[in-house]
Amino acid sequence: MGNQSRKTSKTSLEAIEAIRDLEGATLSEIADHTDVPVSTLHTHLQTLREMEYVIRDDGTYRLGMKLFHLGERARWRDERYHIVKEHAWNLSNRVGEEVSFAIRENDRMVILLDETTVPSEDGFQVGRYFDLHSSACGKATLAKLSESWVDDYVDRHGLPAYTDTTITDREALHDELETIRNRGYAVNEQEELEGLRAVALAIEEPDGGVFGTLDISGPPYRLPEADVVAERLRSAVTEIEAALEEYTRS
Repeated sequence: MGNQSRKTSKTSLEAIEAIRDLEGATLSEIADHTDVPVSTLHTHLQTLREMEYVIRDDGTYRLGMKLFHLGERARWRDERYHIVKEHAWNLSNRVGEEVSFAIRENDRMVILLDETTVPSEDGFQVGRYFDLHSSACGKATLAKLSESWVDDYVDRHGLPAYTDTTITDREALHDELETIRNRGYAVNEQEELEGLRAVALAIEEPDGGVFGTLDISGPPYRLPEADVVAERLRSAVTEIEAALEEYTRS
């Protein structure tokens, strides 16, 4: 793909992201947000409308449902995610708290499943991204990776602070990861979101790689001690890993 083709694709994607960020926007608002000329944007938006990726309602552009269907296809791209969904729902029903499943993608964690005690409803975190250093799911994943990989990650992204408890020091992060390796689970003490505490365990692939993470989250005042939460998670993770092993053999 030539430079012009890459630039064209980039502009269209920037327009889609601007509509997302602005939760619907006019042509001029998208232009202001992206610093792309109105005349250029108009052409891109026309194409996106024709392809049904965006719609226009009374001059306001909004994301089209075609993106939802593409997102759902991506979300269920691995059949094994259905295995996790069943176990995550069962665990959520037992503990009465949200249970989330996340995977690492492009140096962040993305929540694919956020099970609640209402089986027909997804939790609010589905599709949400979390940094690796400031989330329980991210730290549980980092603890399974090499120290050199962690150092490279810090070099690429830094350790931005989101709350007063976010780890922002490289050595402190390494110390935290060593603690996680020793005790077998990660804890997020409101490190990315105020009022959200979480405990997470990594789910291992049959070959030893990290398939994803499972966590229980909720307000700090409502969750039991971390080791109690971890035990509840551990039983579910053991069941999931056994199911993944069986799936691999079948």
